[in-house]
Amino acid sequence: MTELTQKLVDFIQENLVQDGDDITVDETTPLLTSGLLDSLRTARLLNFLRKDVGVPVPAAKLESENFQDVTTIVALVRELESV
Repeated sequence: MTELTQKLVDFIQENLVQDGDDITVDETTPLLTSGLLDSLRTARLLNFLRKDVGVPVPAAKLESENFQDVTTIVALVRELESV
């Protein structure tokens, strides 16, 4: 697991999984279909990506296919880093 992947997994597990939810996040955990990402949690994730990872996500990239799981988010970040 890359450093970025681990950082995202840890952030999601610690900040987006609600107390009482029996979910263990890994790089393939479905974030949308599991209900882990709603509008508020997505905003928190985008803020984390901007502040802690250093990659702001433009509105044009706010598509569900970019936020399916940690793997797709890492791919998005790598794409944005190369621009």
